[in-house]
Amino acid sequence: MKKFRLYFDKDKEEEWLNEMSRQGWAMTEFLLGLYIFTSCEPGQYIYRIDMQKEAGRTPVWRNDYQEYIELVEETGAEYVCRWGWWLIFRREAAKGEFALYTDMESQIALYRRIRWMFLLFGMLELSIALSNTGNVLHFWESRAGSLGSLDIIFFVCLILVWFAAAGFFLMSLKLTGKIHRLRM
Repeated sequence: MKKFRLYFDKDKEEEWLNEMSRQGWAMTEFLLGLYIFTSCEPGQYIYRIDMQKEAGRTPVWRNDYQEYIELVEETGAEYVCRWGWWLIFRREAAKGEFALYTDMESQIALYRRIRWMFLLFGMLELSIALSNTGNVLHFWESRAGSLGSLDIIFFVCLILVWFAAAGFFLMSLKLTGKIHRLRM
């Protein structure tokens, strides 16, 4: 079975994957929001998603995670797949609780890494939006109000970039709140 979903919240994605497992579907692959599932015993697996310390320091196409994957597999977990800096693991529920981070400081460090990623992408989107907004305004002034369909498409894309920047910054704020709640 294939399902398309876009998640910006690691915890919600984990909840959904674990709910799919409880319904008898084991996630086996992921690519650009497309999840591929095979049938399994209901509740057979517990899924966890991780972003390692090297995230952001190494290009996403490098595969420097093998040592960490082997460490997690020593706990009885199974490496499912990787997407960019994200690593997805699962473990049979019959083996007991499965957590990658058991202490508060390591959980906070994980959410800081994720927040850093959202801030990075937010800044990138903001710089694209700011530079293109000036271009659009200048272009519209020069055309004196006669807009074609391509102009409207470009304007809609610009609005989407502004929304993406806002979304990344909002996720950063949400993660900041999560970090503060963990400290309490």
